[in-house]
Amino acid sequence: MKTNTPRSSGPGKRLQNWYHEYWAQTWYKNTFLVSHPKQIARTKGKEREWNNLFDAGCNFACLAMIVGIDPARLASLLSAENYFQSDSDLPAKRIGGKHGGLVWDQNAPNAEMTSIALRQVWHPKLGRRVSIAIGFVQCHATRSLADGERLVAEMHRRGRHVVCGPEAHSHLVAGTAGSDFFVWDPDDTEKSVEENLGGRVTLDRLFAENPTEPIEFWEYQVDVF
Repeated sequence: MKTNTPRSSGPGKRLQNWYHEYWAQTWYKNTFLVSHPKQIARTKGKEREWNNLFDAGCNFACLAMIVGIDPARLASLLSAENYFQSDSDLPAKRIGGKHGGLVWDQNAPNAEMTSIALRQVWHPKLGRRVSIAIGFVQCHATRSLADGERLVAEMHRRGRHVVCGPEAHSHLVAGTAGSDFFVWDPDDTEKSVEENLGGRVTLDRLFAENPTEPIEFWEYQVDVF
């Protein structure tokens, strides 16, 4: 059986960053994906994860980079938008002792919650107040690196944003490293900032590190007005 072997992506490759700033989920242990502090909770399963950015915020950190708003501030803004919802598939215990589904972002927008919006928020890069709409377009899954590269190229040509990875962990397709696409892994306990922004976490490396799982490609449309 042929296995994926990642191509070299050393310092000689010219990098093109698609985003203004990058953030790691693991910088935010005290930022929780909840609408109210009373919803802060920890799952009952083996992993015992909190509903904070550190444990549950990989996709959320990617969305923050896409819209250019710090993840902690984005979480605060969305806490007033009925965005964070209880997930019955993740039994949890809240800090007040109540039991129920874990409240978190559930990787929205998704097929169920197809869009989210922010109205008249200050955007630091644009230097003005803007409204932002983020829409989920579609998701593809493939075990083929060639298909993955084709999907990213097509989505990028359409002006879309791409979050990819195995089912359990999201990465932002962040730019190009020579002829390769490189991704940003929001977990800097696994991939350092230097490794990410050095273009060494490429799409082909992502496939090589997950040989038994399909890689999902989530396509997003973002409108700023």
